[in-house]
Amino acid sequence: IPLFQEQAMQMAIIGAGFTPGEADQLRRAMAAWRRNGKIEIFKERFITGMMTNKRKRYSREFAERCFSQIEGFAEYGFPESHAASFALLVYASCWLKCHYPDVFLCALLNSQPMGFYAPSQLVRDATEHGVEVRAADVNASLLESTLEPTERRPADHIWPRHRPMLAEIRTRHAVRLGLRRVEGLAERDILRIVEERGAGYNSVRELWLRTGVPIGSLEKLARADAFASMGLNRREALWAVKGLVGTHGAETLPLFASAGPPVDAAPEEPAGLPLMGPSE
Repeated sequence: IPLFQEQAMQMAIIGAGFTPGEADQLRRAMAAWRRNGKIEIFKERFITGMMTNKRKRYSREFAERCFSQIEGFAEYGFPESHAASFALLVYASCWLKCHYPDVFLCALLNSQPMGFYAPSQLVRDATEHGVEVRAADVNASLLESTLEPTERRPADHIWPRHRPMLAEIRTRHAVRLGLRRVEGLAERDILRIVEERGAGYNSVRELWLRTGVPIGSLEKLARADAFASMGLNRREALWAVKGLVGTHGAETLPLFASAGPPVDAAPEEPAGLPLMGPSE
Protein backbone atom coordinates (compact mmCIF):
# COMPACT_ATOMS: atom_id res chain seq x y z
CA ILE A 1 0.00 0.00 0.00
CA PRO A 2 1.68 3.26 -1.08
CA LEU A 3 1.90 6.00 1.54
CA PHE A 4 3.68 8.64 -0.53
CA GLN A 5 3.64 9.61 -4.19
CA GLU A 6 7.26 8.52 -4.52
CA GLN A 7 6.25 4.96 -3.57
CA ALA A 8 3.56 4.89 -6.24
CA MET A 9 6.21 6.00 -8.73
CA GLN A 10 8.46 3.15 -7.58
CA MET A 11 5.64 0.67 -8.17
CA ALA A 12 5.37 1.93 -11.74
CA ILE A 13 9.14 1.85 -12.37
CA ILE A 14 9.99 -1.49 -10.73
CA GLY A 15 6.75 -3.36 -11.28
CA ALA A 16 5.54 -2.02 -14.63
CA GLY A 17 8.78 -0.96 -16.29
CA PHE A 18 7.99 2.77 -16.45
CA THR A 19 10.85 5.14 -17.13
CA PRO A 20 11.44 7.82 -14.47
CA GLY A 21 9.91 10.35 -16.86
CA GLU A 22 6.78 8.23 -17.35
CA ALA A 23 6.51 7.70 -13.60
CA ASP A 24 6.65 11.46 -13.04
CA GLN A 25 3.85 11.92 -15.59
CA LEU A 26 1.85 9.33 -13.63
CA ARG A 27 2.52 11.31 -10.44
CA ARG A 28 1.24 14.49 -12.07
CA ALA A 29 -1.85 12.65 -13.29
CA MET A 30 -2.50 11.35 -9.76
CA ALA A 31 -2.38 14.88 -8.38
CA ALA A 32 -4.93 16.16 -10.89
CA TRP A 33 -6.97 13.12 -11.86
CA ARG A 34 -10.25 14.51 -10.51
CA ARG A 35 -9.89 17.57 -12.73
CA ASN A 36 -8.87 15.92 -15.98
CA GLY A 37 -9.07 12.13 -15.51
CA LYS A 38 -5.72 11.63 -17.26
CA ILE A 39 -4.66 8.87 -14.90
CA GLU A 40 -6.72 6.40 -16.97
CA ILE A 41 -4.39 6.77 -19.96
CA PHE A 42 -1.69 5.01 -17.91
CA LYS A 43 -3.87 2.06 -16.90
CA GLU A 44 -3.26 -0.29 -19.82
CA ARG A 45 0.42 0.66 -19.97
CA PHE A 46 0.77 -0.11 -16.26
CA ILE A 47 -1.09 -3.44 -16.40
CA THR A 48 0.73 -4.62 -19.51
CA GLY A 49 4.07 -3.65 -18.00
CA MET A 50 3.42 -5.70 -14.87
CA MET A 51 2.24 -8.72 -16.88
CA THR A 52 5.41 -8.63 -19.01
CA ASN A 53 7.82 -7.77 -16.20
CA LYS A 54 11.22 -9.40 -16.89
CA ARG A 55 11.88 -10.24 -13.24
CA LYS A 56 8.45 -11.58 -12.42
CA ARG A 57 5.38 -11.80 -14.58
CA TYR A 58 2.38 -10.68 -12.55
CA SER A 59 -1.19 -11.78 -13.21
CA ARG A 60 -3.61 -9.33 -14.78
CA GLU A 61 -5.79 -9.50 -11.67
CA PHE A 62 -2.87 -8.50 -9.44
CA ALA A 63 -1.82 -5.73 -11.83
CA GLU A 64 -5.36 -4.32 -11.88
CA ARG A 65 -5.45 -4.36 -8.08
CA CYS A 66 -2.17 -2.46 -7.96
CA PHE A 67 -3.46 0.18 -10.35
CA SER A 68 -6.68 0.45 -8.33
CA GLN A 69 -4.51 1.19 -5.29
CA ILE A 70 -2.83 3.99 -7.22
CA GLU A 71 -6.23 5.39 -8.22
CA GLY A 72 -7.40 5.27 -4.62
CA PHE A 73 -4.11 6.71 -3.43
CA ALA A 74 -4.71 9.72 -5.68
CA GLU A 75 -7.58 10.67 -3.34
CA TYR A 76 -5.25 11.44 -0.43
CA GLY A 77 -1.63 10.98 -1.48
CA PHE A 78 1.13 13.50 -0.81
CA PRO A 79 4.79 13.71 -1.72
CA GLU A 80 6.92 12.51 1.19
CA SER A 81 8.34 16.00 1.75
CA HIS A 82 4.83 17.45 1.91
CA ALA A 83 3.71 14.75 4.33
CA ALA A 84 6.73 15.34 6.58
CA SER A 85 6.13 19.10 6.64
CA PHE A 86 2.45 18.57 7.42
CA ALA A 87 3.32 16.10 10.19
CA LEU A 88 5.62 18.66 11.81
CA LEU A 89 2.89 21.29 11.65
CA VAL A 90 0.38 18.89 13.21
CA TYR A 91 2.81 17.94 15.99
CA ALA A 92 3.57 21.57 16.83
CA SER A 93 -0.14 22.48 16.75
CA CYS A 94 -1.05 19.59 19.05
CA TRP A 95 1.69 20.55 21.50
CA LEU A 96 0.54 24.17 21.52
CA LYS A 97 -3.12 23.22 21.96
CA CYS A 98 -2.26 20.90 24.84
CA HIS A 99 -0.01 23.25 26.81
CA TYR A 100 -1.14 26.74 25.74
CA PRO A 101 -4.79 26.60 24.63
CA ASP A 102 -5.04 30.38 25.10
CA VAL A 103 -2.30 31.06 22.53
CA PHE A 104 -3.65 28.34 20.25
CA LEU A 105 -7.15 29.84 20.25
CA CYS A 106 -5.90 33.37 19.61
CA ALA A 107 -3.77 32.22 16.68
CA LEU A 108 -6.58 30.21 15.08
CA LEU A 109 -9.10 33.03 15.43
CA ASN A 110 -6.67 35.36 13.69
CA SER A 111 -6.20 32.82 10.88
CA GLN A 112 -9.88 32.64 9.95
CA PRO A 113 -11.45 31.68 7.64
CA MET A 114 -9.91 28.22 7.68
CA GLY A 115 -12.74 25.96 6.61
CA PHE A 116 -12.46 23.36 9.37
CA TYR A 117 -13.96 24.65 12.62
CA ALA A 118 -16.11 27.72 13.08
CA PRO A 119 -14.86 30.38 15.55
CA SER A 120 -17.69 29.51 17.93
CA GLN A 121 -16.47 25.89 18.09
CA LEU A 122 -12.91 27.01 18.76
CA VAL A 123 -14.07 29.33 21.55
CA ARG A 124 -16.20 26.62 23.12
CA ASP A 125 -13.34 24.12 23.14
CA ALA A 126 -10.93 26.64 24.68
CA THR A 127 -13.51 27.54 27.33
CA GLU A 128 -13.90 23.86 28.20
CA HIS A 129 -10.14 23.76 28.77
CA GLY A 130 -10.30 26.63 31.25
CA VAL A 131 -9.41 29.54 28.96
CA GLU A 132 -11.09 32.85 29.74
CA VAL A 133 -12.55 34.32 26.55
CA ARG A 134 -13.53 37.97 26.73
CA ALA A 135 -16.08 39.48 24.38
CA ALA A 136 -15.23 41.99 21.69
CA ASP A 137 -15.46 45.51 23.12
CA VAL A 138 -15.07 48.96 21.58
CA ASN A 139 -12.84 50.07 24.48
CA ALA A 140 -10.61 46.99 24.65
CA SER A 141 -10.48 45.10 21.36
CA LEU A 142 -8.21 45.60 18.38
CA LEU A 143 -8.91 44.42 14.86
CA GLU A 144 -7.64 40.91 15.64
CA SER A 145 -7.98 38.85 18.80
CA THR A 146 -5.32 39.47 21.45
CA LEU A 147 -3.98 38.01 24.69
CA GLU A 148 -4.63 39.86 27.94
CA PRO A 149 -3.32 39.24 31.48
CA THR A 150 -5.67 37.34 33.77
CA GLU A 151 -5.67 36.11 37.34
CA ARG A 152 -8.12 33.31 36.57
CA ARG A 153 -6.82 29.80 37.09
CA PRO A 154 -7.74 27.11 34.53
CA ALA A 155 -8.15 24.61 37.38
CA ASP A 156 -11.24 26.48 38.57
CA HIS A 157 -12.99 26.42 35.20
CA ILE A 158 -11.84 23.38 33.25
CA TRP A 159 -14.58 20.91 32.39
CA PRO A 160 -14.50 17.55 34.22
CA ARG A 161 -13.85 15.51 31.08
CA HIS A 162 -10.64 17.50 30.43
CA ARG A 163 -9.42 17.50 34.04
CA PRO A 164 -6.96 14.58 33.51
CA MET A 165 -4.84 16.91 31.33
CA LEU A 166 -4.92 19.80 33.82
CA ALA A 167 -1.26 19.33 34.80
CA GLU A 168 -0.26 19.93 31.17
CA ILE A 169 -2.15 23.21 30.73
CA ARG A 170 -0.01 26.32 31.19
CA THR A 171 -2.54 28.98 30.28
CA ARG A 172 -1.57 32.43 31.55
CA HIS A 173 -3.75 34.74 29.47
CA ALA A 174 -7.32 35.55 28.61
CA VAL A 175 -8.26 35.87 24.95
CA ARG A 176 -9.89 39.14 23.96
CA LEU A 177 -11.93 38.71 20.81
CA GLY A 178 -11.07 41.15 18.07
CA LEU A 179 -13.66 43.46 16.55
CA ARG A 180 -13.22 41.48 13.34
CA ARG A 181 -15.33 38.80 15.03
CA VAL A 182 -18.37 41.13 14.97
CA GLU A 183 -20.37 39.82 12.04
CA GLY A 184 -20.70 42.22 9.13
CA LEU A 185 -18.56 44.98 10.65
CA ALA A 186 -16.39 46.64 8.00
CA GLU A 187 -12.64 46.66 8.60
CA ARG A 188 -12.43 50.39 7.87
CA ASP A 189 -14.91 51.05 10.70
CA ILE A 190 -12.93 48.85 13.09
CA LEU A 191 -9.69 50.63 12.29
CA ARG A 192 -11.39 54.00 12.78
CA ILE A 193 -12.70 52.95 16.20
CA VAL A 194 -9.27 51.75 17.30
CA GLU A 195 -7.49 54.80 15.88
CA GLU A 196 -9.75 57.34 17.61
CA ARG A 197 -10.12 55.48 20.90
CA GLY A 198 -7.37 57.15 22.92
CA ALA A 199 -8.31 56.84 26.59
CA GLY A 200 -11.61 55.26 25.65
CA TYR A 201 -15.20 56.09 24.74
CA ASN A 202 -17.67 57.05 27.46
CA SER A 203 -20.87 56.68 25.46
CA VAL A 204 -22.25 55.42 22.18
CA ARG A 205 -22.88 59.00 21.11
CA GLU A 206 -19.30 60.02 21.84
CA LEU A 207 -17.98 57.12 19.79
CA TRP A 208 -20.28 58.07 16.92
CA LEU A 209 -19.23 61.73 16.92
CA ARG A 210 -15.52 60.99 17.20
CA THR A 211 -15.33 58.24 14.60
CA GLY A 212 -18.14 58.94 12.15
CA VAL A 213 -18.90 55.21 12.06
CA PRO A 214 -22.26 54.56 10.33
CA ILE A 215 -25.35 53.83 12.42
CA GLY A 216 -25.58 50.37 10.86
CA SER A 217 -22.12 49.50 12.16
CA LEU A 218 -23.02 50.74 15.64
CA GLU A 219 -26.06 48.46 15.60
CA LYS A 220 -23.84 45.50 14.75
CA LEU A 221 -21.59 46.39 17.67
CA ALA A 222 -24.58 46.71 20.00
CA ARG A 223 -25.94 43.32 18.97
CA ALA A 224 -22.50 41.83 19.63
CA ASP A 225 -22.55 43.30 23.17
CA ALA A 226 -19.46 45.36 22.35
CA PHE A 227 -20.49 48.32 24.56
CA ALA A 228 -20.32 46.41 27.85
CA SER A 229 -17.37 48.51 29.07
CA MET A 230 -19.75 51.51 29.07
CA GLY A 231 -22.06 49.67 31.43
CA LEU A 232 -24.58 49.00 28.66
CA ASN A 233 -26.17 45.66 27.95
CA ARG A 234 -27.20 44.83 24.40
CA ARG A 235 -30.71 46.23 24.66
CA GLU A 236 -29.51 49.48 26.25
CA ALA A 237 -26.82 49.85 23.61
CA LEU A 238 -29.34 49.33 20.82
CA TRP A 239 -31.61 51.97 22.34
CA ALA A 240 -28.66 54.36 22.51
CA VAL A 241 -27.87 53.72 18.84
CA LYS A 242 -31.50 54.21 17.81
CA GLY A 243 -31.45 57.52 19.65
CA LEU A 244 -28.73 58.78 17.32
CA VAL A 245 -30.83 58.49 14.17
CA GLY A 246 -32.78 61.69 14.77
CA THR A 247 -29.82 63.74 15.97
CA HIS A 248 -29.15 66.85 13.91
CA GLY A 249 -26.36 66.31 11.41
CA ALA A 250 -24.63 69.58 12.34
CA GLU A 251 -23.35 67.92 15.50
CA THR A 252 -20.90 65.91 13.44
CA LEU A 253 -19.10 69.08 12.32
CA PRO A 254 -15.84 70.01 14.14
CA LEU A 255 -17.42 73.21 15.50
CA PHE A 256 -19.90 71.13 17.51
CA ALA A 257 -17.68 68.15 18.32
CA SER A 258 -17.14 69.22 21.95
CA ALA A 259 -20.64 70.61 22.51
CA GLY A 260 -23.03 69.02 24.97
CA PRO A 261 -26.49 67.67 24.14
CA PRO A 262 -29.01 70.04 22.51
CA VAL A 263 -30.65 72.40 25.01
CA ASP A 264 -34.12 71.07 24.20
CA ALA A 265 -33.14 67.44 24.73
CA ALA A 266 -34.64 66.30 28.02
CA PRO A 267 -33.17 63.14 29.57
CA GLU A 268 -35.35 60.08 29.10
CA GLU A 269 -36.42 57.82 31.91
CA PRO A 270 -35.03 54.26 31.69
CA ALA A 271 -37.51 51.90 30.06
CA GLY A 272 -36.78 49.10 32.50
CA LEU A 273 -36.83 46.39 29.84
CA PRO A 274 -35.49 42.89 30.60
CA LEU A 275 -32.05 41.87 29.39
CA MET A 276 -31.83 40.43 25.89
CA GLY A 277 -31.36 36.70 25.80
CA PRO A 278 -28.68 34.96 23.69
CA SER A 279 -31.23 34.10 21.00
CA GLU A 280 -32.39 37.69 20.44
